[in-house]
Amino acid sequence: MKSKRLKDEWNAIPNRGILPGETSSRMWKNIRNVTVDKYKNFYNWTAVACAVFVLGIGVYSLIPQAKIEIASTKTFNKDIRLLNLPDGTRVWLNENTEIEYPKEFTGKERTITLKGEAFFEVKRDPSHPFVISSGPIKTTVLGTSFNIKAYDHHQPEVNVRTGKVKVETEENTVFLLRGDKAVYGAGTSMVFKEKTKVLEPKWKKVLMYVDDLTLEEVITKLKTDHHFEVTYLDEDLRNLKMQGTLDTRQGFYEMLQTIAFALEIKIQSTGNKTYLISH
Repeated sequence: MKSKRLKDEWNAIPNRGILPGETSSRMWKNIRNVTVDKYKNFYNWTAVACAVFVLGIGVYSLIPQAKIEIASTKTFNKDIRLLNLPDGTRVWLNENTEIEYPKEFTGKERTITLKGEAFFEVKRDPSHPFVISSGPIKTTVLGTSFNIKAYDHHQPEVNVRTGKVKVETEENTVFLLRGDKAVYGAGTSMVFKEKTKVLEPKWKKVLMYVDDLTLEEVITKLKTDHHFEVTYLDEDLRNLKMQGTLDTRQGFYEMLQTIAFALEIKIQSTGNKTYLISH
């Protein structure tokens, strides 16, 4: 419609007839190129761009999103394990316990699920809270150490050794500090805060974490539960680095021999609860 109106106005210009037909036609063509056709091309390009944009949205929605890979670990009777999570958090798993966690933590929270009992030493990361779902309760921390017991036959509870912990249900929320514990009441579907003297469960001590500790530091740890003395034949032996864990169930002498085997050294008894450490 705009093209026809512009053409009519061109034809109505006075004295248009004095121009040769070829010149008149060429002039009209130039006028059309910079008016009607120019805007027509712009509208056509805009329409194509919109169509590509909408098509792009549709194609993106059809692209399969990356699926988070979930890892799981399960313990059995008399089976206690130490687990290192992708973020550096350490978890001691009691027997008959199952834990699920992503192989790589993504998003705003580090979320895992727990069924059974576990002691956590959470790697601190204020921008990514650590969240444990265990039955009817959810526990949220930034970086702390605590124990969660959530077996099917036991009312869930959380005991805090260090830091601050938030425990919540659909009904209420409590905040715990060192020496506090939260107990879930099945009849009320709420958690109640109490005091506790159990900062660390006995079963956790079955596995002693010695990763990256020196031999001298490991010996010091053993002295908290055993009375003995050692003599180093070479002072450099004190700084040898350990890796992994020690199973305290194997007995004191056996633990010393495990250390000797791992570090390729000798630990020999010299009587009266004293030992000589040498190459």
